[in-house]
Amino acid sequence: MSTTSNVMSWAAFAAACGELAGRVQERFENHQHAVMATIRRNGSPRMSGMEAPIRDGHLWLGMEQTSAKAADLRRDPRLGLHSTPDDEDLAAGDARIEGSAVPADTEQLKVFVRGHHHEIDDSVRLALFTINIARVVLVHVEDRHLVVETWTPAGGLTERRIS
Repeated sequence: MSTTSNVMSWAAFAAACGELAGRVQERFENHQHAVMATIRRNGSPRMSGMEAPIRDGHLWLGMEQTSAKAADLRRDPRLGLHSTPDDEDLAAGDARIEGSAVPADTEQLKVFVRGHHHEIDDSVRLALFTINIARVVLVHVEDRHLVVETWTPAGGLTERRIS
């Protein structure tokens, strides 16, 4: 996918900005759950706890087919995903991803189930999505400065240091 596109898969993001992708992935893998924001039917935000594994070139979102968050994503695929900070000093960082959910196809479902950290019963009615990434932000504290690293497919990586 071209870097002039507005969105990219996780694999394309990692190829374009590998060092940042590695640190962001570590933030999401440091805790089992992240927080996802979706848009309710009435336009208000919905915040949901979520597992968001990153593997096989994708950032995955798996949930019950009948869940409210799955209905939100089917209606409006825009989302925000936020990692869980380790501590208040933000030394390792606080990661956010903005993008849109893409329903997974049958082959992707097989890949997800095969590599998941626990067995997924065949009776589970799973709604599975991957994310097309529009923006990645990693905020951390370094030398008493707040450092905000932002990456977009069109703009690449930028960094701001705030005293």
